[in-house]
Amino acid sequence: MPTVKYTFFVILLSCLFACKKDEKTEIKPALPFAAAGTNQNDVEKFQVTLNADSLKAGQTGKWTVEKGLVESKVYFSSDVSPDSKFNGMPGETYQLKWTVSANGTKYSESTVQVTFKPLKAVIGNNVPGNSTKFFLSGNKYDNGLWTIEGKYAKLVSLTSGGTVVPDINSPYVQFQGYANTSYKITWTTYYGSKSASTTIEFKTGNYLETEALYDLQLDASSNRIAYENGHIVKLDLNASGIAWILSDTLQFPALQALTYLKFLDLQGSSVGQFPVIIGDKFKQMETLNFTSTNISSIPENIGMLSKLKQLILSYGGGFYSLPESFGNLESLEYFKCTAIGLQSIPESFSKLKKLKYLEANLNPIQRLPSKIGDLSNLEVLDVSIAESIPASISKLKKLRRMYFNTTTANPVLPDDFGNLSALDTLIMEGKYMELPSTFGSLDLKNFLLTGAYLTALPSNFGNLKNLETLIISGQFKNLPASFTKLANLKNCSVNSTALEALPADLGNLRKLVYLDVEYGKFKTVPESIGDLENLNELRLNSNQIEVLPAGFFNLPKISIINLSANRLKSLPDDFGKLSNTLRTLYLYNNQYPAADGVRIKQLLPTTAVYVD
Repeated sequence: MPTVKYTFFVILLSCLFACKKDEKTEIKPALPFAAAGTNQNDVEKFQVTLNADSLKAGQTGKWTVEKGLVESKVYFSSDVSPDSKFNGMPGETYQLKWTVSANGTKYSESTVQVTFKPLKAVIGNNVPGNSTKFFLSGNKYDNGLWTIEGKYAKLVSLTSGGTVVPDINSPYVQFQGYANTSYKITWTTYYGSKSASTTIEFKTGNYLETEALYDLQLDASSNRIAYENGHIVKLDLNASGIAWILSDTLQFPALQALTYLKFLDLQGSSVGQFPVIIGDKFKQMETLNFTSTNISSIPENIGMLSKLKQLILSYGGGFYSLPESFGNLESLEYFKCTAIGLQSIPESFSKLKKLKYLEANLNPIQRLPSKIGDLSNLEVLDVSIAESIPASISKLKKLRRMYFNTTTANPVLPDDFGNLSALDTLIMEGKYMELPSTFGSLDLKNFLLTGAYLTALPSNFGNLKNLETLIISGQFKNLPASFTKLANLKNCSVNSTALEALPADLGNLRKLVYLDVEYGKFKTVPESIGDLENLNELRLNSNQIEVLPAGFFNLPKISIINLSANRLKSLPDDFGKLSNTLRTLYLYNNQYPAADGVRIKQLLPTTAVYVD
């Protein structure tokens, strides 16, 4: 029995195995897996391109941030694209998940790691050769900020175009420090909630001439600059619109580097005041020109310019006086201050022992220094003052030219005025009624006196043996007998409404080329006028001449004659003798008959004749 049971069990098992063998098992294949791509580390610029597997037909994808700082700057350019660009934050590590779905069912998920480099601040110095002026650049993301330890002149943005950025936030700046000063400059840059800073520390040296040229907007090779031994000695800022910075050394301290400067031309420039820096720093200065500028005063420190030789201030405005220190300009040779409104000149002015040229006309100056005679080297004097000229003027032994205008009611020249032995040109304007007796001792070549007040000329006036040009006006009735001794006189203009006669020996003035005697009372012309063999132009209009002497028609070189506004009752045919040289003849406003005018025109066919 046991054997039977065992046999049945074996048969049953065999049947079961046989049945199992015939049964078919169905195995489903695994679904494909869409990978999120490769990890990326140390990514710069806070952006990376992802590289997940491409999607197949019917599939969709979705990027999400699993780990890492998320703020407004963290985003996907397209969170459904396998190759989306991902923007993250500096110094952060991100785990990004890429989920793929098909027909609304999640198909697969995969992650990738992205690490961005930390934010870094950088400062560059774009002009490393400078000493106090630096052109700094900081790397900028969202924005930035400069912080500076140490007193400095200025920080100026060099960013141009686009949005205006405050200087302190501009990534590109010009930093101007003061000489020999320690500085600590920090640049902080921001990106979202992240920031980074870097610092440079340095000590400035001395100001450089190249730094000063930059402030003046000049290239080192400009023709406005001249050099000696590698240093700037000449600076032409004529009509410069940037010249005003010379008065602002707080913001433009590098200008102090121009210590070798000898010549500075500021005429017509924007300089608004006399820069203090000139007296403080430009100790080598020899020539200064402020013509046509708006400066109205001179600082006291001008007296520090011991080498200054030439100073021009003309056609400015608002000056009242010169500083007392002006007398310390021990090398000054040339000073011109025409039409600047100057009213007062200090007594110290008389200390300018080397001064050769002084022009100060068209100013309301009250008086000259009483010791102006101490200007022992003065050669040219051109002034306008309210009072008479000081008596010490006679001490100026080297004075060659003098132009003097006074508004006083009764001006006088010093009695010893004749001591001015070198004087060759004298031009005066004023209400002079007489000249000193020593006047004839002068060695004049040119004498002009306007103002119709002179009552007489000195009797020794004819002693001016070298006089070539004479222009005088007054109320004198006669010319002194010595007048015709002026043997070298070439140009003569005498205007006196009281003049009653011309000298009988007028013909002795053989070198006379131009003679003008108008508005007098004389009725006759001396016979000797015909001896004026070089006379080219004769103006005797507005007198009372009734008749012309025969000698009048012997003038061999006469070209222009003006006899208008006289009392000529007839016109002699002798005018025809002048036909070879006479080019212009004025005869209108006389008393001759009209027929005489017609006849004279016929006698002088090549002459422009002006008759009534």
